[in-house]
Amino acid sequence: GIYLSNSDFSRAVSTANGVARVAPVTLDRVSIGDITVRNVPAAVAEPGRLKTSLLGMTFLSRLSRFDMRSGVLVLEE
Repeated sequence: GIYLSNSDFSRAVSTANGVARVAPVTLDRVSIGDITVRNVPAAVAEPGRLKTSLLGMTFLSRLSRFDMRSGVLVLEE
């Protein structure tokens, strides 16, 4: 439940599909399996700009380790 108005999309970012507007937010927590990271800075893209959610460095950099092995993302808190 993140509720945004058009005026919340106050920043521009460059994507593979061109420039998109985003709304900066702070997520109370992001949980993946047993791993939970709190107060994660994030951005919500304007509707229709992304087809999937992205896991960014503001989350990954708070882990002790992350790695890709044989197509599997390995996360360590």
